[in-house]
Amino acid sequence: MRHLIIGASGQVGGYLWNKLNRDHEDVVGTYYSHPVKNQVQCDFTDMAEVTKLIQDGKPDVVWIPAALPDVDRCEREPELSYVLNVKAPRQVGEVARDNGAKLVFFSTDYVFDGTSGPYRETDVPNPLQVYGKHKAEAEEFLIQNAPDVLIIRPAWIYSEEPNPRNFVFRILQQLKDGHTVRAAIDQINTPTDSRDLVERALAAVNRGDHGIRHMVGPDRLSRYDLTLKIAKDHGFSSSMVEPITTASLNLPARRPLNGGLVTIYARGV
Repeated sequence: MRHLIIGASGQVGGYLWNKLNRDHEDVVGTYYSHPVKNQVQCDFTDMAEVTKLIQDGKPDVVWIPAALPDVDRCEREPELSYVLNVKAPRQVGEVARDNGAKLVFFSTDYVFDGTSGPYRETDVPNPLQVYGKHKAEAEEFLIQNAPDVLIIRPAWIYSEEPNPRNFVFRILQQLKDGHTVRAAIDQINTPTDSRDLVERALAAVNRGDHGIRHMVGPDRLSRYDLTLKIAKDHGFSSSMVEPITTASLNLPARRPLNGGLVTIYARGV
């Protein structure tokens, strides 16, 4: 099976890239601004570049972990968010469809408002912020226009890789520098290990799944509890984690508070 990963330098795309290479699959990965050995540079908003990659490589599966996931930046720069989170995935979906490839699009739990979580695939999206609205718009288009699409919704993705874009890495850097970490006690969600997410996504592709699938971890925790667990697991005192409310952070974008997703699949399945 041939794979094309658009955004193979990121947290999810990176693990997917490494996993497929370890399994000796035929895979092409792209990066945009963070070069990775043996990957190709590609601006996935440039449809000429993407079309050439798909037509030349003839992938069976096109993966889109690429996105603008910075929720607050999306709120400040909605035009950029639209280009990266709606327009580009929509166009990639059309090219994949026209070339007979399955499309796998990574969405988000932020398509829900967090008033009555955890949510199932059948629940109706009601996003609070630009990021969630744009992801929901991309989902709707792909469901209607790409017949062989698998939309995966994770939540609070994390990993232990030393990458400044990684939540765990950022927390540990602050703790190592001796700083107290402030974490919201009123944001509740279902954190998702990027490695487990990739394993489940590959299993879903191999099953021939399509439509929307929730893929999250087994625990439902507050942001504070998650941060506290990270600190304790790495030998730091719980006193270095300060519980606060989301409102006190004065963030540009609203966050779902009572969130999280329900998944029907067991770990690794």
